[in-house]
Amino acid sequence: MKILFFLSLGLSFAFALPRFAVQNGSSCIACHVNPTGSGLRNDYGSNVVALEELPLERWLDKGNEDWDGYISDQLQIGGDFRLQGIQYNESDDKRKSAFFPMQAEIYAFLNLNENAGIFAKLGLPRRGGDANKEYWALLSNLPQKAWLRIGRALPNYGLRVDDHTSFIRGGNLGKTSVGLDGKEGLIFTPSLHLTPPAILEMGIPMFVGLQWTTSISTGVVNSSEELNNLTTQFNYNGSTEIVNYMAGFNYMKEENFTMLGVSGGVSYDDFTWTFEADQTENWIDGNTSLALYDELAWEIIQGVQLIGKYDFFDSKTDWLSGAVSRYTIGAEIYPLNIMEIKLQVRMNQIDKDNAATPDPEYLIQTHFWF
Repeated sequence: MKILFFLSLGLSFAFALPRFAVQNGSSCIACHVNPTGSGLRNDYGSNVVALEELPLERWLDKGNEDWDGYISDQLQIGGDFRLQGIQYNESDDKRKSAFFPMQAEIYAFLNLNENAGIFAKLGLPRRGGDANKEYWALLSNLPQKAWLRIGRALPNYGLRVDDHTSFIRGGNLGKTSVGLDGKEGLIFTPSLHLTPPAILEMGIPMFVGLQWTTSISTGVVNSSEELNNLTTQFNYNGSTEIVNYMAGFNYMKEENFTMLGVSGGVSYDDFTWTFEADQTENWIDGNTSLALYDELAWEIIQGVQLIGKYDFFDSKTDWLSGAVSRYTIGAEIYPLNIMEIKLQVRMNQIDKDNAATPDPEYLIQTHFWF
């Protein structure tokens, strides 16, 4: 239990929920200070989406409509806090339970003027190690409505889902690994990025709904301080009278490592489907790896969403070394404009000779933000 506790302490990323962008037919910048999404919410994210569109309708009047995070005319603060409990099988087949802080991060954004600002994030430190941090300066309203970001942050790649155990992000970690030969997820393992790479990123709205972001940064896959990582994304958000949709193309290159993927989603009525597929070369030396993500959300009433997810990871597609599929069912409940309760049952299925099927994992998570 202690090992799992310290593995998780301070390792979480402040990601967003891409399906909200799909549901609204708009990009993540509509709700977040960060133009590529995640972390600190802007006025619209706090006072419209979180206050009016997320919580249970019977408790809408319990939200604080006067709070937008600004403690002065220029300085905005915010935070995310997650507590998680999980029940799982350890290697000795004994049932274990653990409860630990998964995320505790404070944000600050200093709005210098309408065209420039400075962002900082500070999270829990690892046991005897560094704190989880991020900081950057943003220049916006450049020609063609472009923006520049410079500092330390992860490049903009794929769906920035809030679950770092999804195989498109970090994958199975620590006690939840299922015993494949090699890694059990892609490159966004939290322990690699407590201090994110130094980055210069540019975003350009190409035309209505289409945005291109590209960046050069120090090592994301490796700890190199050379500017050797190139990442680019094309992302399109749109809507018709019937559906809202999003489609993205993602590419990352760092020395002999490459990653290529597609992502997107469709929202119709109360249903939203999001997906991502990524293929990497040399994430595991000399091998091709494949990760898939599918999520279907059904908003049965405002404030309650039923979730079904399918995750797949094959670390070595050219070898019969095994692959893992994860099936997740659960619910997300938003009782207030500052609170989420997540309940999940996760079942792993291992495609490997003589591999035993692990027992289901049961997860409960509370998420507070401001």
